[in-house]
Amino acid sequence: MAKDNKKFFEQKKIWSKVKDELLGCYLVPYFNKILSMRNPILYVDCFAGKGRFDDGENGSPLTALESFELSIQMARPNGYIPSVQMKFIELNHADALKTNLTGQPAGRCEVVDGKFEDNIIPLLQRAMKSLGNPNVFLYVDPYGIKVLNAALFDSLTDKFATAELLINLNSFGFIREACRAMKVAFREKEDEIFRDLEEYDSSIMDSIDELSEIAGGDYWQQIIRDYSSGTIDCYKAEKEFARQYKLRLRQKYSYVLDMPIRLKPGQHPKYRMVHATNHPDGCTLMADNIAKRTDHLIVEVQNKGQLSLMAQTAENEIIDDKMLAEKMDELLSKTTEYTRLNKFLADFYNEYGVLCDLSRLSSGRNGSILKTLEKSGIIDVQRNPAVTEKTGRPTTFWQEGKGKTLSLRKRNEISWTQ
Repeated sequence: MAKDNKKFFEQKKIWSKVKDELLGCYLVPYFNKILSMRNPILYVDCFAGKGRFDDGENGSPLTALESFELSIQMARPNGYIPSVQMKFIELNHADALKTNLTGQPAGRCEVVDGKFEDNIIPLLQRAMKSLGNPNVFLYVDPYGIKVLNAALFDSLTDKFATAELLINLNSFGFIREACRAMKVAFREKEDEIFRDLEEYDSSIMDSIDELSEIAGGDYWQQIIRDYSSGTIDCYKAEKEFARQYKLRLRQKYSYVLDMPIRLKPGQHPKYRMVHATNHPDGCTLMADNIAKRTDHLIVEVQNKGQLSLMAQTAENEIIDDKMLAEKMDELLSKTTEYTRLNKFLADFYNEYGVLCDLSRLSSGRNGSILKTLEKSGIIDVQRNPAVTEKTGRPTTFWQEGKGKTLSLRKRNEISWTQ
């Protein structure tokens, strides 16, 4: 369905703000981690836009650059800053983007004028030659779905030291085009579902092969057949596609999370932000980030500033301690060997989704799930350091970092939920 996009960049919409907050708040610890390892970095904003909206709000390029500058300031006391390249690909607004990036330090960023699909492979090849074996982060916020390519995302993990993705997945757009390709009637009201959706260049696709390249397989076809037969509705079709898309990404990325962006409870998501990484620290950081952005969406946007009595996920599910305990007990039943805390938490989020923030699971505050399990004798915990330097008393921390590590395992077959 064609859209009039003349006013696309006039004003930054609330869901774009949440999306860029998700990006910016994650990039600061991401850059901090990579800079501390003294490894080169390649950051690519694959659909950069103007860089700044006409109302003065920063777009994703300036959000990323500000996050990197903050990380640089934090890293400078160590004296060494590795090579960094920040690339911004833009087809329609490259000149405006260059203007809005004026004043950035020389050599830090480059605007690549042209199509993503024409430029991404040469750009990656040049970076490998100039940076050696860099860490790569791709922010993929396309104006449709047709440029997403699972084979490209797969290849990054083989070519670079580390690879991370943050993808704006227009999952309902995929379902719509999949119905078109399979000649299945799309029974929903498009104006209602796609109202205000950021589709600067709506994808119109009729090729089953193209859709399989996007999805990374043909699993989506059964979803459309189920939708066609009435076994599932459009909402369930979208959710199932998102679930299987994440499973497909996990063939190359150990940890894949997503955050649906919706403006009203029960409303179809406008899209899903999907994060993929092979590092547990990255997974836990993004999970906590998603939980905080979810609070913003639910309280400030969906509930118009009204606090919720019960915590909710981005899927508008009510999460209580009993549910968390059941999920934790299930995962602990598989954890009979000592496992690092951050890996255990990443496994939890990867398995069950972002049900809550990190503090509810593992911080030192009273009532956190893992602290309660330790007090109850359900788990064994090994901390390093085991005692405090000043007092010699046993340490009690429940967060790793800054010279602190923690490993845990289930002590016996006792179930906390019994």
